Amino acid sequence: MRVLRGFLWVLFVVAVIAAALYVAGNYELTDRLAGLFLMVQPWLPMTFNAEQFLVLLTILSLLVAVLAIGGCAALFAVVGSRISIMQQKVLGQAAASRREIGHVKDEHQDQLEQLVSLGHSLTKQLEKQTLIQTLVEAAGRITSVAQANSVVSFWQLRFETGTIRFERGLYCEEALFSQTEFQPIDAPFSQVVSTQQSLVLPSWEQSPLIKREKAARLGSATGLMLIPLVIERSVLGVLVIFCHPDILKSYETQKLFYEAMWGELALTLAIAIQGEMAILDRLTGLLNREYFMKRLVQEIDRANRYRVPLSLLMIDIDNFKLVNDMLGHPQGDAVLKIIAKLVKKEVRAIDLVGRYGGEEFIVLLPETGYGNEGSVVLGARVVAERIRQAVDDEFRGLQKPLNLTVSIGAAGRRFPEDRASDYQDLVRLADEQLYRAKAAGKNTVCILSPEKPQQVT
Repeated sequence: MRVLRGFLWVLFVVAVIAAALYVAGNYELTDRLAGLFLMVQPWLPMTFNAEQFLVLLTILSLLVAVLAIGGCAALFAVVGSRISIMQQKVLGQAAASRREIGHVKDEHQDQLEQLVSLGHSLTKQLEKQTLIQTLVEAAGRITSVAQANSVVSFWQLRFETGTIRFERGLYCEEALFSQTEFQPIDAPFSQVVSTQQSLVLPSWEQSPLIKREKAARLGSATGLMLIPLVIERSVLGVLVIFCHPDILKSYETQKLFYEAMWGELALTLAIAIQGEMAILDRLTGLLNREYFMKRLVQEIDRANRYRVPLSLLMIDIDNFKLVNDMLGHPQGDAVLKIIAKLVKKEVRAIDLVGRYGGEEFIVLLPETGYGNEGSVVLGARVVAERIRQAVDDEFRGLQKPLNLTVSIGAAGRRFPEDRASDYQDLVRLADEQLYRAKAAGKNTVCILSPEKPQQVT
């Protein structure tokens, strides 16, 4: 810019000098000035001779030149200032663009690192509850801001009941919600299940999910997002996220990143469910026969190592065939689900319950009778009778064929007396007691004890 200004000034000075030289050496111009003097002399307020007139004319010319020079200088200054301002603006925009590009690059790098980190954390564990905990924590991290941590809950679609149920929460528990189980057609889950698209609401008040009296626990996490986790066009579960409003503002601009994260979390859930489905009976939700037998072998090895007893129950639904024949298989499936829930309710957390096949169930009771020299199956007898009574109470008074009962056979494995027996021996002995219970009139518990078989009616 300075070079341009200097060049223009040089051109101007050269032009003035050239003009002066031209005037001085041009005689025709001198004659015209003399004629001009003679023409204007009568109108001049003062008497001037030719030399004075030329001096005056020269002074006026110099003033005009000065004014012209000043005007040009002012024009150059204005133009230069405008150019300088434009340059500064362009440079500022370029700097801002570089900063924005750097910020976007850093943001994308951070998002990529989050995706990579999530992928690594997901491959460390395959156990369902661990994976779901990882899923919930990851959703909390990517939707939290400095002003507030997001409150995250995971709701799973339960295949055996067809409902959406609360499974796990981050900064929340079941007590926060108005219900812990919804039908897929219930609001607000109906929209995300039907469209398989995320639902973003500016306020949790637009949803009937939480109890009003518990809302204070959310703090400034007032926004609400429902994220369906979809695999092969099926919704496996829904993330319910209460977040700060700033997250909702950035959600659309960073939608690709969030969708990538939701895809990773959906894959996590699919892995967790696939692992669970590999060991569960899909109808009842109990352990399937193959996995139960694998665990039975492991528990017998553990019992030998720690020198503890265990017991096994075989359970059969009495007259179940009539339910399928008279009411149809859908009603029979409903009965199996009910009795499976009753059995699980009456055992301990460490006990294993499986579906042996058809209408038969199998229950492993580790360490039953431990520390009791008199009988290894005292605990098994109590549990078996409790199960029998629960089923009897549930179906008592119903018309045939739904006035159902169960027969139960039980066998115990002592240490060290039965150390040589394997899982097949224990299953065979419990099955023999089950047939004895059937033969004894059903709705009965028969137990094989070290002394002699016992029957409880």
